[in-house]
Amino acid sequence: MSGRGDNNKQGSSGRGANRQSLQAFPDDAVRERKPSNRKTYDLLVDDVPYSVITEPFTFNGEQRYYISVNGGPEHVFTWDSEIKRLTAIDDEGSILPDALEQEISRRLEADL
Repeated sequence: MSGRGDNNKQGSSGRGANRQSLQAFPDDAVRERKPSNRKTYDLLVDDVPYSVITEPFTFNGEQRYYISVNGGPEHVFTWDSEIKRLTAIDDEGSILPDALEQEISRRLEADL
């Protein structure tokens, strides 16, 4: 005796699944990645090793960077005119050590 879910054994996701792949994502849901723009830095800050991946992008005409530290979540860095360096502006960016943030900023500025 078959249960209600037997139709899914053929790889179907249910009613209308064959049309789901034709639906477009909203523009803000998909970010085009350009691996050629990524740079990786191996940093040693306060005797702690960090692997940092940076990826530049433009927002409202301003250069910003996605920064990932040790494979963690991405943080958004942008220029802060008060402290005169790049700094994390996302809520979770506050967990980054200040010395690491300064070194990331120094490296990015040196590559400009």
